[in-house]
Amino acid sequence: MNLRGCLLISIVFLGGCVTEITGGLPPPLPAEDRIKANLDLARGYLGKRDWIRARAPLDRALGIDPRSVETLVLFGVLYESQGDPGLAEEHYRRALEEDPGNSQALNNFGAYLYRQARFEEALTLLRRLVGNTQYRMRAQAYENLGLAELAAGDPSAAESAFVRALQLDYRQVRSTLELADLHFQRGDLRMAREFYDTYLNQASQTSRSLCVGVHLAGAEGDNDKRASYAMALENLYPETARECGVPSG
Repeated sequence: MNLRGCLLISIVFLGGCVTEITGGLPPPLPAEDRIKANLDLARGYLGKRDWIRARAPLDRALGIDPRSVETLVLFGVLYESQGDPGLAEEHYRRALEEDPGNSQALNNFGAYLYRQARFEEALTLLRRLVGNTQYRMRAQAYENLGLAELAAGDPSAAESAFVRALQLDYRQVRSTLELADLHFQRGDLRMAREFYDTYLNQASQTSRSLCVGVHLAGAEGDNDKRASYAMALENLYPETARECGVPSG
């Protein structure tokens, strides 16, 4: 999320000694600084889900530099958040045309394509993204790649991506959970339990983790634990409970 903003300049008078400055107004800030200030302001508004206020600083930044990749990406985020996928995709594509290797553009456009269930297209971008060893969120990128591989129907590739995510950052808890489920699916209950317990030590239960817990506890013959997970799932996430095969009532 990008904060784009007006630079507020405050003048503080110290010790009663005032220096008079003559010669008219100071020169304007360099274009790069003005773009950054507007993007910082826009990020703040996007973070607060204030789509209307986010638009003005983005317009200003794009007016200064119509080829600013970061501005184009943030416009994509804005349009997607407002329910305009066509405009979002247009701006993501423009960003990648300006800089095909830009990590921010690859990440956001890849995530957009995943949400649109265009998994093969998303995989193309996410595979490019994880190849950037300088990308500071590379562990998260591998986790996203794993989720896309799962959605595309390749559990083996998904497992490799999740393992890589944890090698880079053991705190990628979704990767830990998905590895628990992948081991459960292949019948390796010992490894499934190890990954699942690791997940529980690092994160709170979600609808997804409760569903995995229901299946795992059932396979292990732990009926008390299975009933506990099933009850929590039914009470907190009734829709997921049905998808997970937990009978209502």
